[in-house]
Amino acid sequence: MLADLLAERFLLLLAALLLTLILYWLWRVLSAYRLARRARQELPAELATLVPPGRPALLYFTAPDCAQCRLRQAPILAQLGALAQETKRELSIHTLDAIQHDSLARFFGIMTVPTTIWLDAERRPVAVNHGLATLDQLRRQLFVVRSA
Repeated sequence: MLADLLAERFLLLLAALLLTLILYWLWRVLSAYRLARRARQELPAELATLVPPGRPALLYFTAPDCAQCRLRQAPILAQLGALAQETKRELSIHTLDAIQHDSLARFFGIMTVPTTIWLDAERRPVAVNHGLATLDQLRRQLFVVRSA
C-alpha cells in the first residue's frame, strides 16, 4: 500500500516535471519565432533615428523606479562597455526608458525591465534578454551578433 502511494506520487512528480519542460521548450520556440518575425519587419522610425547602422548595438530598456536596473544591470553594462573598449571593438549601448519609448517597447514585446536586445549591424534583433542579463551571457551573445 505504501509502495503504491509512493509510486503514484513519483509518477505525479515526473508528469509535473515533464509538463514544465514541455512548457519551457514551447516558450523558447515561441520566443525564437517572435524574434525572427521582428527581424523581418520594417524597423520603427524611432529606432532608425536612435541607432545608426553599421555596427552591433545593445538596446537596454529600463524604468526610473527599477532598482534591479540601477543596482545590477547598469554595472554589468558598464563592464561590457569597458570590455569592448579594451578589446577595441565597436559597440554602442543605448539606454532607453521603456515608458518614454513606448512604441519601441511595444514593437519588441517588452513586458518587464530590465530587458536587453542585441541588434546586428543592419539593426535587426538577434537576441533578447527579459530580466537581468549577466556579463557572461551578454559577451556570448555579442560573439553571436558579430558572427551573424
